Amino acid sequence: MEILIPILVLGSLGLLFGIGLAIASKSLGVKSDARLEAIHGLLPGSNCGACGGAGCFGFAESVLSGKLPLDACKVSNEETKERIAAILGINFEKKVKTVAVLHCNGGSKRVKDRFIYQGLNDCTLANLVLGGQKECTWGCLGFGTCVKACPFGAITMSEENLPVIHRDKCRACGKCIKACPKNLFSLIPITQDTYVACSSHDTGKDTKAVCPVGCIACGICTKITGSPFYLKENLSYVDYRKAVDKETMEEARSKCPTKCILKRS
Repeated sequence: MEILIPILVLGSLGLLFGIGLAIASKSLGVKSDARLEAIHGLLPGSNCGACGGAGCFGFAESVLSGKLPLDACKVSNEETKERIAAILGINFEKKVKTVAVLHCNGGSKRVKDRFIYQGLNDCTLANLVLGGQKECTWGCLGFGTCVKACPFGAITMSEENLPVIHRDKCRACGKCIKACPKNLFSLIPITQDTYVACSSHDTGKDTKAVCPVGCIACGICTKITGSPFYLKENLSYVDYRKAVDKETMEEARSKCPTKCILKRS
């Protein structure tokens, strides 16, 4: 009997606490938004962080609250984004897919080193030493920091220590742009396949002295009929907002004296 009384007391207290917790859970619990789970369920689950959110669930919370735009997710395809937009009750305007390109073609076989760099194999660190070891101070340093930064395995290094972008894997997340200390990457429409593979703002004479495939700002590409090319600070650029036919781009590539206008593979 002495043992039975404590057991009954403890059992009664446990029952009361259980009922209290159940009531508190219903009255104080945070109601989850069904849309949050629906959105999260549509996301790829890569948790790459390219959107700026804390993984896919963080993106779902941010896009639901309006902190991040739907386009911030670089991994989801257009169909997925349309479905998420439907859940949110908003209109989704499809945009032309973009892919990364490298504005440099001066690999290790074309551009020499001006000193021996003996630090860690990291472009950012190498750039701190007199702008890097390459004779062209505008060009790629070749240590593959962009490869490590890409969360989708879309970048590999060539035999000449230049980044190669695989467009089928590229999600236009822009992490390579942020990782490159030389600002050599940009995103161009996938519908366009021509770009200027140079970033040097030196004079044509100085550029040619260190790189045989650099832009010398000759302006030939800008004089072609219907050309989208323009010169700015000794460097040629492409205005992708203009409607350009393939023949014009092919002519620009063929007439470029240093062959710095390339066709994306």
